[in-house]
Amino acid sequence: MLNSSVSVIICTLDRGNFLRRVMTNIASWRSAFQELIVVVGPTQDDTECILSENKHLINQIIFTDLRNVSIARNLGLRAASQEIILYLDDDVIASTEWVASHVRAHQEQGLSCGCVAGAVADKTRSDTPLQFSRGVHNRLSVSHPVLSIAAEQRYLSSSRWFSGVMGANASYKREALMKIGCFDEFFEYFLEETDVCLRLSNAGYTIHRIDVTVNHYVQPSHNRRDRRHLTCWYSLAKNTTYFALKHGEECIYSPIFLMRLAGLLMYRCLLRILRLRFTHHLPNALLLQYIREAIAGVGEGLKAGLQFHNAKSYQLAEPKKQLSGE
Repeated sequence: MLNSSVSVIICTLDRGNFLRRVMTNIASWRSAFQELIVVVGPTQDDTECILSENKHLINQIIFTDLRNVSIARNLGLRAASQEIILYLDDDVIASTEWVASHVRAHQEQGLSCGCVAGAVADKTRSDTPLQFSRGVHNRLSVSHPVLSIAAEQRYLSSSRWFSGVMGANASYKREALMKIGCFDEFFEYFLEETDVCLRLSNAGYTIHRIDVTVNHYVQPSHNRRDRRHLTCWYSLAKNTTYFALKHGEECIYSPIFLMRLAGLLMYRCLLRILRLRFTHHLPNALLLQYIREAIAGVGEGLKAGLQFHNAKSYQLAEPKKQLSGE
């Protein structure tokens, strides 16, 4: 049976305008967990002042010069001393029952449960739709983020799909994350949680759902101007390509696999960039810049994915080589 020791980790960068509200929210349920760690990127706003005002709530503050959410998550993870890791986004407000719900699920599910996840509601939209609930992914990183219980079960009945999470409402066993090698730091933004979920699943851990929703107040950042106007096309293209090659296993040289990956990149990047011409009236020069960034990302993801795949193939083949030489 697990104890209830919890480390809450906040990774933040230039969100001082909302971070103060997050810290006020935490103060109302600070007694529910043992340790609060804040990892701060190369911030240029008043984040440090806000953290200083709330130092009585915080156990550790860690600074990094890199804008990489996986590095930030790993810094917090390695510094954490508790058994359950709860990541809290710097634009999310959670209820007073949030921590207890995650802890209870970990206790009930036992050691085989590597991750617990709940739903996320986008509170910046008037109809407050669910942004994530019982989402699933495949090895190409195609996702269905909002599903009913029946639809989720239908997808998971196929080995091609696996349970995903949204980092705004997910907790992990620290031991499980350490065992799989933590977050892959090639994913500086986008797909880092999807990659972790697949690796946890491959390692034999389960992902459990809870009926607890957090409220997401989507804020501008260096990755997006608003919900549709993204500025991270390099990362999206790079990480989509890398993820597919990393987890595609033996099928990565299949024409069908490559066609599906190309189609996903067209939809996820090119078509969404072109749509900005009509939704945001962006100039052609900026759209062309975004397209060039996406193309560069594909090249970098392809290079890294092939290196990963070839290294993995070599490791798997090496024992056979030794046996044949005996």
